Amino acid sequence: MKKILLISNRLMHYRVGVYNYFHDRFKEQGYSFIVRANEMQRGNAQSLKFDFRELPFNFFLYKDEVIKIRPDIVILFLHLKDPVTFPLLYWLRIAKIPVIYWTKGMNLDDPNNHIRRILFHHAHNLANGIILYSEHELPFIQQKNRKKITVANNTLNYLDFPDIDETKEMIKQELNIRFKKIALFTGRMDVGGGRKKVDHAIRLFRQLDNPDYGLVIVGSGFNHDHQKIMNHKNTVYLGEIHDISNILISKIFKMSDLFLMPGHVGLGLNQAFYWKLPVLTEEGGQPPEIHYLVNGRNGYIVGENDIGALKEKVIYLFDHDQERERLGRNAKEDLLKKASIENMFDGFLSNIELRMK
Repeated sequence: MKKILLISNRLMHYRVGVYNYFHDRFKEQGYSFIVRANEMQRGNAQSLKFDFRELPFNFFLYKDEVIKIRPDIVILFLHLKDPVTFPLLYWLRIAKIPVIYWTKGMNLDDPNNHIRRILFHHAHNLANGIILYSEHELPFIQQKNRKKITVANNTLNYLDFPDIDETKEMIKQELNIRFKKIALFTGRMDVGGGRKKVDHAIRLFRQLDNPDYGLVIVGSGFNHDHQKIMNHKNTVYLGEIHDISNILISKIFKMSDLFLMPGHVGLGLNQAFYWKLPVLTEEGGQPPEIHYLVNGRNGYIVGENDIGALKEKVIYLFDHDQERERLGRNAKEDLLKKASIENMFDGFLSNIELRMK
């Protein structure tokens, strides 16, 4: 059986389901899927099907691991700043082991940085293949390297998501949530300098006085400053949630009416779309997943830092059930068409098979 080695930085819990799916599908194609990373995100509750080991970032440790495993192909899922990225790219090329770089093509938080652009282009030059998050990153790849590209639209493994039989009201009673209409915010609030802008969601709900409208916040990094500005009458923080079968987080999505992520939407958008929640966000500093959102079809995008416009959209959707439900139906339909786990796997497999010829 041929071997694929994925070398990653921190393995996030939401990637485990994706890699479990990859393990099964690659096995069907005659490949063994192996993952090495410098750490696993704490709190992961899912079992791992794939061969995994934590390995501190040290070039010689990873070089020895590659020699021991003897992979037919290596996929690098690393930041340019990770200390093993360029040493591995150079050494793998010298060792004549095909290497694929899985990337957004550029640092999307600072896409016009000239030095970073040069470094990214150099990494693209060294790689045998390039896997992009979406076709929208193509402009970041020089023409000479575009023949190396396949696209694997970034997503989650929805096959892991459980069916939830309880009604919205039953879930609200279970969680002691009293609001009739709920906006949900989920995500890591302590990364990227607060780029998810949970403070905008909190400030928005400070301006609402309808007791039926509430904000539910889930995730890590909720701090004392957030607590100070929070309106405790209509905003609830449920903490960070990791459950082995994704049951609790799925219940929270099911009981909600819309997904409010003023900043960096990330894969929370995918999860919201799966549960038929329209997404509300702001322009500026968005990741590749933003391209799944079509303004007026499955959610709304307002101007950057325009909390007033965001508030208007929240109230409008809370007050208009049919419009909210239309957007939600479109969201699920668009997600399964544009960002299925099958399509993501095909993007990986296509690039690997091109390198194996």
